[in-house]
Amino acid sequence: MLLLVGLVGAGCGKSDEEIQEEFDAIVAESNACNDASECVYVSPGCPLQCFVAVNSAKKEYVEKEARALIDDSDGSGRTCLEGCADPGPLECAEGRCQEGASP
Repeated sequence: MLLLVGLVGAGCGKSDEEIQEEFDAIVAESNACNDASECVYVSPGCPLQCFVAVNSAKKEYVEKEARALIDDSDGSGRTCLEGCADPGPLECAEGRCQEGASP
């Protein structure tokens, strides 16, 4: 009986909203910068954003965590845009990597 409960519980992943909240926290701790040259874009995948700006030293960490969160997702609410717009230039504003305004 315990095995059955464990198997049923293992099939339940986190909602898209839960993984988005966790991913937002990961990005917030990974996007500190002093200059735009320290920033890169990461494309985390569905159902997370098309791209996020992070410090280049944290790129692999953010990609790994995004994959783990997506793998842990329950798969409901998969709402991905077919075509993501090209991101604007990177900038370091107020000590954080972010997308700058397009020219």
